[in-house]
Parts: sequence; C-alpha cells; structure tokens
Amino acid sequence: MIILDEFKSTSDSKRLIEWVDSSRLNIIWASDKFKFPLDEQVLNSYFENAVQNGIIVFKVVNQEKENIEVVGHAELDVLGKEIKISRLLISKQHRGKGYGEQMVRALIEYIQENLQFEDICLTVFTFNKPAIGLYKKLEFEVVEIDKGFMKYKEEVWDRQKMKLRKL
Repeated sequence: MIILDEFKSTSDSKRLIEWVDSSRLNIIWASDKFKFPLDEQVLNSYFENAVQNGIIVFKVVNQEKENIEVVGHAELDVLGKEIKISRLLISKQHRGKGYGEQMVRALIEYIQENLQFEDICLTVFTFNKPAIGLYKKLEFEVVEIDKGFMKYKEEVWDRQKMKLRKL
C-alpha cells in the first residue's frame, strides 16, 4: 500500500540526489527547477521553504506489513483553486510495479480530502508516453500543449498540461 509521508529535508534530499542520476532525468523530473547535479544545500533550502511557497512535499512509501520502503517522491503546488501535481519520481528499481498509479491516486485522494480546489492539473513532456497513458487512465484530459517548451541537447521537447476536473 502506498502512503504519502512527510519529506524530511536532510535525509530525504540525499536519497533524491542518488535517484536523479542524469541531467536528462533531472529535467524530466523537475523541468528547469533545479540544475544538475542536484545540490543538497539547494534542495534543503527549497524544501525547508516549500510550505511558505505553497508547495507540499512527500516521500512516497510502500508499506507492506512490516516492510516499509521509500519508492518515490511527489509534490503538490497549491496555486489558489488549482492544485498542480508536480515533480513525480519513482526510483529506478521500483518502476514498472504499479507504484506510479498508486502514487497519483494517493495524491488525488489527499487533494480531495485536504485541499479546496477546482481543478487538479499536471504537466508532462509529450514523449513520456507511459506517464501520459497513466494520466489518461485516471481521467486527466489534455488542455494545452506547449510546442518547443524546452531543448535538451539536440532534442526539442513539447510539454502538455492535463487537468482532472473536480468530481
């Protein structure tokens, strides 16, 4: 069972730095929010000021009986009545096991139970077909596409915004 747990700056930042092991993954995870390689001091400052900036940060924990293991990272940006699911990451060794879907479902449930909102949104690079498939399965709809949003080496990446209407 996936649980959204409190992110603790120092210990959890170190794990996140290990997980984000390439500049490409850094951009897929956080767009242009952080430079690669990640810096513990920069991350800790960001996370310590997150609440004041309208950001809720979670470590994503898989809890099976007595086995508790951190499998991912997630954030919510509280932008007035629009809540943005952002900076999602499942560690490499835990991908393909259904944790991503469980994480997004847990985030939606958290939003519905704890926050006032009109829309839940997220952005995803258009080449990230597995993520897009997951979001569509969870009834997110494409509402906007930013053509040429970002360049990575010789590639030009488009980004799409998706929304889940209030149920």
